[in-house]
Amino acid sequence: MTDEREGAGRPLLWVGSALSTLAALGALPAAFLVGLRPRMGLESALGRHLFAGALGLGCLSLLLAVIAAGPLRRGEKWAFWAYAGALLVVGVPAVAADAIYVSRQSLLLTLVPEVMGLLTATAGLALCAQDLFSGEK
Repeated sequence: MTDEREGAGRPLLWVGSALSTLAALGALPAAFLVGLRPRMGLESALGRHLFAGALGLGCLSLLLAVIAAGPLRRGEKWAFWAYAGALLVVGVPAVAADAIYVSRQSLLLTLVPEVMGLLTATAGLALCAQDLFSGEK
């Protein structure tokens, strides 16, 4: 592989993939905090679902970080669409659900990190898109 293939000489792609990696890794602590917090025991169905959902979000965060740090940084277009699709299917609805259902007392504390993560990921994808799709017609 050449340096061009690895993203060298493509600053928009490099910065965009770095922001996308940072956004994905930023979701990990929240996912595991939710799953490991002893609110409900695993003996209840709701507790098991909460635990499984947190593990799923944590795994998705790791997968997105690997995609952003590897294939997206190399300029592979499928990686852009995979990351963007996961963000739209999981990230946006999760923030919307929290915006609707979280109590007023903890709404700001809940939404600020989520929105910052979405904005960081969106900015990273926008930079990557500028590089990946600017020459297409």
